Amino acid sequence: MSKLIKMMGLSPTNGMPFIYTTQQLAFSLLMALLLAGIMMVVYRMCHNSLSYDPKFNTMLLMLSLASTLLLALIQNNPKLSLGALGALSICRIRINTRDPRDLGFVFWSLLIGISSALGVFLIGIIGTLLLGGVMLLIGHTPRKKDTLTLVVRGRKDHIAQAEAVFRRIHKAAIQSKNVYADSFELVYEVKSPKGSADELLLIFNSMEGIDSVNVLAPETQVV
Repeated sequence: MSKLIKMMGLSPTNGMPFIYTTQQLAFSLLMALLLAGIMMVVYRMCHNSLSYDPKFNTMLLMLSLASTLLLALIQNNPKLSLGALGALSICRIRINTRDPRDLGFVFWSLLIGISSALGVFLIGIIGTLLLGGVMLLIGHTPRKKDTLTLVVRGRKDHIAQAEAVFRRIHKAAIQSKNVYADSFELVYEVKSPKGSADELLLIFNSMEGIDSVNVLAPETQVV
């Protein structure tokens, strides 16, 4: 137990990687995996279903482990460090993020990898808990109601009946209204609880004079 506590403390190598044995490598990777797991949970909780990217979250875990292994390979050898720098410059790694907060998670994963490779596990743990707490308090994205766009088409003499349905909806804003010689087209943005789209479809489909009803989710991102 005393040996474990000593390993969790400040690095005895004055900033140099302390990974020289298989046991130390396994312990560093285990700590990086544990801290990265906490980071992944925080990342998931800070994003709603539309902004969450599971591939990016997996990449954060890989980046934490890869940075730990990279520093373990370099150690304090300047030749190896220059070689790694040249390899990275050739690869030209670029990460396109959807959310500005994602860049902070990238640096967080690097913090986990560096602290695990240097053996300063206490700093890694404190940093992970601090960053996780801050993100959950002020960086959390509130879950919104479904924002749907309804496009209703039908015969011109039934437009008033269709508009009456939208007036009964509390949060419905008209986006477009097109009236032709024999037909009409209404485009409304509706903010409603999840699952209410099916109810609206049933209402319009049961109405006389309605030719088609299309439901769109404008906030959905296609990858």
